[in-house]
Amino acid sequence: EHVHSLIGPDTESKTRLRIAQLLADWTDDREEEEERQLTRALMSVPSGDAYVDTRYMIVVSQCRLFVRRKELTWAEQKLKWALTDAQQRDQRHWVHHFALDLAHMYLDKGDSQNASSVLQTLVVYAQRTCDKFGMAVALIQLLAISTQARSWSTADSLLASLDSLAGDPAMAGVPQIWTRFWVLKAGAMHCRGRLADAQEACSHARQSLMEWQSVFARQLAANCASAGGSVLVADGRCVRGWSYYEAHAWVMLMSSYVVRDQTYEPALRFLSLALEGVARGEADGAASLLQPLKLHIFLRMADLCIAAQSMGEAKRAIDQALAISTNDGSFWRSSRDAVALRWAMYLHRTGHSAEAMDSYRCVLRGRHEDLRFAAQINLTMLQLVGPSTECRQALRSTVAGLVQTVEALPNGPHESVRRALLEFVQGIETEEPVKSKTHLLACLKMSTDIADTALQGWTLCLLATLVLPAGQYEQAMRMCAAGQNIAQSANDPLQKAAAIGILSQVEHAVGDPDRRDKLLEIDQQCLEQFNLRIQD
Repeated sequence: EHVHSLIGPDTESKTRLRIAQLLADWTDDREEEEERQLTRALMSVPSGDAYVDTRYMIVVSQCRLFVRRKELTWAEQKLKWALTDAQQRDQRHWVHHFALDLAHMYLDKGDSQNASSVLQTLVVYAQRTCDKFGMAVALIQLLAISTQARSWSTADSLLASLDSLAGDPAMAGVPQIWTRFWVLKAGAMHCRGRLADAQEACSHARQSLMEWQSVFARQLAANCASAGGSVLVADGRCVRGWSYYEAHAWVMLMSSYVVRDQTYEPALRFLSLALEGVARGEADGAASLLQPLKLHIFLRMADLCIAAQSMGEAKRAIDQALAISTNDGSFWRSSRDAVALRWAMYLHRTGHSAEAMDSYRCVLRGRHEDLRFAAQINLTMLQLVGPSTECRQALRSTVAGLVQTVEALPNGPHESVRRALLEFVQGIETEEPVKSKTHLLACLKMSTDIADTALQGWTLCLLATLVLPAGQYEQAMRMCAAGQNIAQSANDPLQKAAAIGILSQVEHAVGDPDRRDKLLEIDQQCLEQFNLRIQD
């Protein structure tokens, strides 16, 4: 009895909990023993609020075991019970913990509706208890969900609430929270075509990241940086979020999306910085956590290199993405369509048409709507090159299906990209010059609105080919000159060759053979430059 009074009433529960935690950390085949220890630990916890922390820590370990064994129903029931119990006992820290765990579990299952419901409950609770920290974390999670769903009215309301919290002096000193907020805000603004707002948000994100870097450096020096800085201690509680390495990579990745430079070099520099953050995280033991983000970076790098016609760099980025995605079977199933689309685009741009078509069709068999649309647009463009009459009929049917798909979408900047691409395809597909010109003019307006200079350049070149047969030489020359300027700024030899080639036809039509011959010579040089790039 004397010994029992010294060690405390909940010592047995804590001991069994620690045994279970060690079994989880150091063994792979002792789950039954781990469950037995946790069950006995929970049964031996004394009643009363004095021991509620011990009880809840056991529940957390039980839920992690259930999730590890894919017994998500049991985990959901446990978390719901614990959340309700913590609310009744007014255990603010544990309400926050269980609500976030439950919301994350729903998100992992793809159930954003229930995740949003749980987070809304947390917001209401935080408002009632004047918990600004808890409110900010819940609102940021809701912002991530609404941005992914493109629910812009909800996102605007959340951004307004978070902007007011960001200016609250009581919320200063937690750059871990605000770094993620600014990244999400930049993403939301970018998706909506508000480029200046997205760039401003990225600037704030980089500033917040610098503040976090100072905090993280002090933690490393004091040997108290938990899980790469992902555990934030604030307002008397611990919250697990992004590690510093994840935050660094996300900030640089988002910066690569919002920077505007036709040479693509600034965007690629941001991606190199993102990979440096990932490499530091891998060296700190966070390799598995950073794999999805690393894949995203290499896919973005492949997109930029293909657009810049740096085909050797694009191939290396795709190879890296493929190596990452094939490390794990479940990861490959979720990422293979994204990798396959880049591989198809690479094959397409390097002239391997048959293999590109096969890869595009593989993506079309997937379930990701955005990837399927991109694959269908690219496949249609590839098939439009010299099709037979029968093929032309099939393509017309495909384009009609794409038109129906796009018309069913809500109006918005993201959908404007699809509409612009579709107008471009329709302008090529139709055999009637008047309709073709109408579609291409619509594409030119949309591509100008969304600041897609590459699409502008190609549209101008195609419009020039339509007005040239009608004898509108001056208009054709202006269009080609504008297309050539865009190609020159973007260092795009193929688009430049197209514009100069059409200009040479104008000079031939107006009777200036010397000027035409000079243009044809420049045109050939541009094509040779392009061929060298794709053969890299």
